[in-house]
Amino acid sequence: MRVWLCGSIALVCACAGAPPRTYSATFTDRDIRIESYAKSFRSAEPALLANLASETRMLARMTPKPTVDQIASRDDVPFGAGVWLARGFIDPFLFSDRETALSRVRSTFETAALPDDPALRAEALGMRVMGADAGDRPGMPRRMGPPAHLEPLFVQLRLEQGAFRRFFEAEAARLERERRLPKAAADLVRALVLAWPLMPGSGELQNVESMVSWRLQNLDEALGPNTLSAAERDDLRDALSELAPRVTRMPKVTAELVKLTKTLDAMWVTPFALEDEREMDQDVTLFVGAPLPFDALDGAFESAARAFETQATSGLSVLDGQAGERVRERAKHVLFAAPACLPRSPVHSPLDLAPPDERAWSCSLLHALDETKTEEAEIATDLAWHDAIVVAQWAVSTHGPVRSEAAARAHAKLMLPLSAAESARLMGLAKARPMRAIAVGVAAAIVMKDGAAHAQARAHHWRGIGDAPMDLIAAALAPR
Repeated sequence: MRVWLCGSIALVCACAGAPPRTYSATFTDRDIRIESYAKSFRSAEPALLANLASETRMLARMTPKPTVDQIASRDDVPFGAGVWLARGFIDPFLFSDRETALSRVRSTFETAALPDDPALRAEALGMRVMGADAGDRPGMPRRMGPPAHLEPLFVQLRLEQGAFRRFFEAEAARLERERRLPKAAADLVRALVLAWPLMPGSGELQNVESMVSWRLQNLDEALGPNTLSAAERDDLRDALSELAPRVTRMPKVTAELVKLTKTLDAMWVTPFALEDEREMDQDVTLFVGAPLPFDALDGAFESAARAFETQATSGLSVLDGQAGERVRERAKHVLFAAPACLPRSPVHSPLDLAPPDERAWSCSLLHALDETKTEEAEIATDLAWHDAIVVAQWAVSTHGPVRSEAAARAHAKLMLPLSAAESARLMGLAKARPMRAIAVGVAAAIVMKDGAAHAQARAHHWRGIGDAPMDLIAAALAPR
């Protein structure tokens, strides 16, 4: 009887089959290790960035500096303004201190990050290399990488760490560039303005006066014949004019400012840009992240400009005269006064930072493109983008083989009816701060990659990713 009963039970079990699974994924030790590592690195990222806040421009990329009017009225004061209120003056000319801080954080990052080499990275995460010797079909290529369900996490982690590494490379290059006075003198003067304390304590302004007067003397001593181009000299004058209102009650600084201005007026300058094409190649890679070499940029810019011109011309053709004028005025506002890009608060990764100066204008235009909601706004934004790309073409022309302003204007023409002063301002930007201009052209080529119909969607996707060198952004926007 017992034998018959056991047989019956076995038969029933066999017919019923295996019990249904109550879960959808299996978590292995490797999965847990990858996710634990990602969580650990993400926890470390904010502290890594915070350790760079002693550099004033880095702090500004994490927490925008409030204006005195904002503080007085308590209106629209940026998050974290208290950091700026309590902050004293920090000298941007302390190159050794800046280098030490950058090297320390970079070393800590490399300790915490995955190796940059793909094979070592796979080994660090315990990932098995699949191939014929691992039971795969003979002749199949080897494959390495995370499990499929962790691929999005791994892609994001790789993007953040890639942005970190490129950030360190760019800031190290910026440091070396600024050390070679008077190159980047205008950038250092703007850093002095940014570093100015909002609420200086008793006696602090005397120390600031001594420090700033000494730094202006350093700049004056570095200004030799033909050490700046004419455009760079004009840019330095503009930067000094931003500093001037802050030093009206500082006789030492005022005296050095007058002396430096006289030196600038009397010095010999070169009519053309001083950088050679090799330097331009390095700069567009480091500070912009162009996916193309410098000598291939103009072709990509021309294609993007043509696409925006077609869109703008088509839109203007259906507007009456009054609406067309309204659109052009709005386009000029986007071109010259689009709001600056702010960091995403709180800052967790380098993607959350506000862009560096080189990518700041392109970021503002990108946000304007993403935020267009009406037909007139769209046409105005297309016009602004077109003319900003023209400025990028001017930057390439004035730093290429010809380097003639007249040739640059003949090669690429603005659509907006700008005044002579406005047009000269854009040409000055192209000649003195070419990376800021070129970044717009690179961004335009990226957003227009799939055609005008998809430009706004790509801008929106880019904005969601954050700020990073543009070749990393282009890869992140590519379909998977």
